[in-house]
Order: sequence, then structure tokens, then C-alpha cells
Amino acid sequence: MKKNIEYYMKLNYPIEIKKIADNEGGGYLASIPQLGKNAFVADGKTIDEAIGNLEAVKEFLFKDYLAKGISIPEPQEEDKSKKYSGKFLLRVPVELHKFLATEAKKNNTTLNQYCTYVLTRKSILSSIKEDIFEVKNEINKVFTWIQNAEYKMGNTKKLNDYSNIFEYNKSA
Repeated sequence: MKKNIEYYMKLNYPIEIKKIADNEGGGYLASIPQLGKNAFVADGKTIDEAIGNLEAVKEFLFKDYLAKGISIPEPQEEDKSKKYSGKFLLRVPVELHKFLATEAKKNNTTLNQYCTYVLTRKSILSSIKEDIFEVKNEINKVFTWIQNAEYKMGNTKKLNDYSNIFEYNKSA
């Protein structure tokens, strides 16, 4: 089968639904995390409306991706038969093992506890950076809107460009 818009629209991507707090306008937020929780997202007053709006977003973005030659990942089924014990074996270079053991000792903890701490901290920081990046983009949209409003009102005075205040370093 040719992988065109019809092909991708028929694929069954897992959808995540979240209730929007009443003080934030209420309703529901639907997203497709596998495709990008900040790109493939829509809201609605009801779950059905949010999913319907998400389908429209999905179609728009799929058409755009296909036109630009951007590959679209297909849904990945979670292997429900796989059980996770919380344990795995990890082989590391001798120097890294020594470093981690030394750091664990400095922190008065075991190597296992220290490695769990490092992995957890990294995961949380990564999630926070994604959230900050999303907030930065929203703030930049507001600044752009303000600049456009100032221009339309005939105010030729340049509005201070504060968008660089929120520079985001992806490599950090």
C-alpha cells in the first residue's frame, strides 16, 4: 500500500486524554505522545470534540510532513507481555564505575542508590527542560502578538525584544 495521507490517517496511534482544570477553561486535551506531545495536540469541550480536533491537527500535520518529505513514524505497540522487574544489568567502562563508586561514597550511599538517583534526576531535568521550552515558545508568541498589535496601532516605537531572555540551551 502506498504511504499517503489516507494510509497514515488510518493508523491507530495511542491517544492520551487529560482533563483541563475549570480555572484554565475546562474541557479536555487530547495528544499523541508518540508523534510529539507538543505538536499533535488539540482540545475540546468534550472528549469526543478533543479527539475530533486532534484528527484535524493530525491530518494537517501529516499533509505538511508528506509535502516536506519528513518521515512519519508508525504506531508502536507496547509489548504487554513484557514484565519489568526494576532490575537490569549495565556494563560500563572501568573509569566510569570507579567515578560512580567514588561519588556514591562521597554521598554516603550505595552505588545502586547513587545510580538510581542520577538516572532519576536526569529524567526529571529532561522533562522540566521540555516544559520550559514549551513555556518559552508560548511567551515568544505573546511577544510577537504584542509587537504586531503595536505595529497595527501605528506605534513606530520599537517594542523591546524580550524574547532572548528565555533562551533555551538544549545541550545543557
